[in-house]
Amino acid sequence: MKKLLSVWLTLAALSAALCVTAAAAEEAEAPAQAPAEVPPFIQVWGKVSPWDGEGIFLKNDNKDAALNEVVVHVGEAPAVDAATGLPLDLEKVKEGDTLYVWAGPAMALSLPPQVSAQAVVGNVPADAAAPEFCEIARRAVSPAPGDEGNPAFPLTGGGKLEVTEKTVYTPWLTRQMVRMEDLNPGDRVLVWKDKDGAAEKVQLLPSVYQGYVCTFAAMGGVPIAVNGGFDAERDQGVPQFNGKRTENGIMAPVRGIAEAAGYEVRWDKALGAVVSLKGETVFSVLPGAETIQTPEGESSLSASCLKEGGTTYLPLEDLCHWLNLYLAWG
Repeated sequence: MKKLLSVWLTLAALSAALCVTAAAAEEAEAPAQAPAEVPPFIQVWGKVSPWDGEGIFLKNDNKDAALNEVVVHVGEAPAVDAATGLPLDLEKVKEGDTLYVWAGPAMALSLPPQVSAQAVVGNVPADAAAPEFCEIARRAVSPAPGDEGNPAFPLTGGGKLEVTEKTVYTPWLTRQMVRMEDLNPGDRVLVWKDKDGAAEKVQLLPSVYQGYVCTFAAMGGVPIAVNGGFDAERDQGVPQFNGKRTENGIMAPVRGIAEAAGYEVRWDKALGAVVSLKGETVFSVLPGAETIQTPEGESSLSASCLKEGGTTYLPLEDLCHWLNLYLAWG
């Protein structure tokens, strides 16, 4: 039980920055100040060790670390060969091989702890660091005209990914062209860096979201864009909607945002707004309700569903969660 408690306390103290180097993993030290929230991802690493159950059992040499032993369930997560950037054949991974894994903060209450992988990296050359896993929070921000520096992507959980004109962008298992401008909020990438910390290569991984939403607080209201932003030139034709600022937070129009993201929406007298994807119901909600109905059951909302002027609204963060849309602020 002490070990299990230590695992959860460690999660609360992990750095909120997503880019965590492999070298730092082997010399992990407690951060000077614990973040206010559990980070969106954690990194674990270790050598493949004997295990009779499902998943891959990793053990590292840091005996004092709460996560020096962990079972990884790979599932559909991309497994990447660090030397080539190509798929890593996990069937050929053998006992003693070192793997680096990024996972969500949720863990199974067991010993050893069990995590679900978001990305797996192996076959790291002896003279190199493992690539870093990052999730883009907003589009790249370029220096002001006349200022020195490079474009940088803000990252989920804090930190930034700085790129240069020499950075190479590659896709994952496709032949699509990838440019800096093609990286959007919610995109997940692996980043190879040179000895000076500059991004040499950025590999775009498969998307885990249905799309993304951008918003910011304006004097006249709360503009919301779906799968785009607010640049007058770049974002022509991007669906935009007006959110409502209330004492309970920002409310967003269900039908407009859902349909712009590829969902179907209909009204049912008994169920209220019913949102579906490819014919499968995602959720339904009635005006005034404090809960939302999903195929898995009933879940609470952060604020009651609102209907005003014929439009049904839900809290923006709740709506993005149930529509599986990445929410980019600012």
